[in-house]
Amino acid sequence: MPGLSQELSHFVVTPPHLICREGEPDTMQCHFMFTPEFSGFDGHFPDNPLLPGIVQIMLARYTAAVGKSARLCRVKRCKFLHAIKPGETVSVSVKPGRSTGEYQATIASNDVACSAMVFELEHTEVWQ
Repeated sequence: MPGLSQELSHFVVTPPHLICREGEPDTMQCHFMFTPEFSGFDGHFPDNPLLPGIVQIMLARYTAAVGKSARLCRVKRCKFLHAIKPGETVSVSVKPGRSTGEYQATIASNDVACSAMVFELEHTEVWQ
């Protein structure tokens, strides 16, 4: 899926934002809605389109980076629990993990948990 990272920005309903609650780690949240025309649904699967797992991982990375450049280093754990269909609003919630660069993400659709993951990012400098 060439250009998928750039294509994601077209499906953002609310951009990444930081939620701070006293006594809890800061949480980044972002919401997306994917129309049936989204290229990620092509071939996944005919007559039963589902949002691919790799796209869900990219949504978590996009949200964790909060508009900055970051490279996905490793997915430590990932569990897919429920299918995401075209037209559903996808909520991504990411909070810092146990170590620097580690994040925990939960992705839900229609208030149903769809995936949970732990991953590592390397924040990179953007060259102008």
